[in-house]
Amino acid sequence: MNMKKRFSALLAAGMLVAAPVAVFADDEATTAASEVIDTTKEAESVEGEPVTKAVEGESEGDTVGATTGDTDATVPAVDAKTVEVSAHVRIEGIDKMMYNNDVTVSVAEGAKATVKDVLMGLDAQTDDITIVGADSNYITEVNGVKAATYGGWDGWMYQVNGTAAAVGIDAYEIAAGDSIVLYYSDEYGVGMDYPIMNTEKIADKKLSFTSMKTTYDAEGKASTAEVKVTGMDVTIGGETYKTDDNGEITLSDAVMAKLPAELTISKYAENGCPLVLRYAPGTIVAAPASATPTGDATPVAWLFVIAAGAAVATVAARKKNQA
Repeated sequence: MNMKKRFSALLAAGMLVAAPVAVFADDEATTAASEVIDTTKEAESVEGEPVTKAVEGESEGDTVGATTGDTDATVPAVDAKTVEVSAHVRIEGIDKMMYNNDVTVSVAEGAKATVKDVLMGLDAQTDDITIVGADSNYITEVNGVKAATYGGWDGWMYQVNGTAAAVGIDAYEIAAGDSIVLYYSDEYGVGMDYPIMNTEKIADKKLSFTSMKTTYDAEGKASTAEVKVTGMDVTIGGETYKTDDNGEITLSDAVMAKLPAELTISKYAENGCPLVLRYAPGTIVAAPASATPTGDATPVAWLFVIAAGAAVATVAARKKNQA
């Protein structure tokens, strides 16, 4: 194929864009290029003013989209519409809570925000939190707390609305108002419990705690059962208790008198790894429904006794006056 035909074929295929004629060395190529590309010829200048010749087919005053030999015209980018999505994020480290607040991120209109978007947005928005690995979908460190601190499968895991996720952070789509908890755990090693508080016996001063525990057999088959959370520290009303073999504690009269009161929980393995997911701040234990409201020291039953006594006294006084 001669150079003229070769050049025409490449241009038609889009492989060459405004190729400079100088790249062709022989006269035949130069002639071919000059036939295909209609370059703007430099016109003579009027004294003190440059003059250019208008591109053929356009008026001299029409300069929109005109180029001088460069076909790579710049097209202004159109800003894509975005929407904001807010979710609550709590980060529980090994021995303390690291973060507890709402996070707002922007995503393209029509797209779904993911846990990854929220966590990366949090990292970018504050200097107080540094999350390593979120961009590659595997979090290896948060504020210096590294995965495998205890040399096993321990590391960073997450829940959304109280449920453990079965997909990576880039695949879990969230909705406005969702709650994300990022926490340190060795669930596949020493284990991890997610305590549920039962207050049915609060009138008897008792609180109990259970957890849904997932275990795996030799073939990797999972099974889930409710278990009692034993040996867990529970702090309420200035006193700390440890759950017994039934996952239960019995509150003192002094603590009962302080209800409603905030409650916290904690439990650690011998190596220091957390064994329970701590409750969010503001977890409250309410007073028993039958308890006397704060500030009212007179039981309702006594009000009837007092009223009845007053009625008897009134009748007796009337009889005395009649006599």
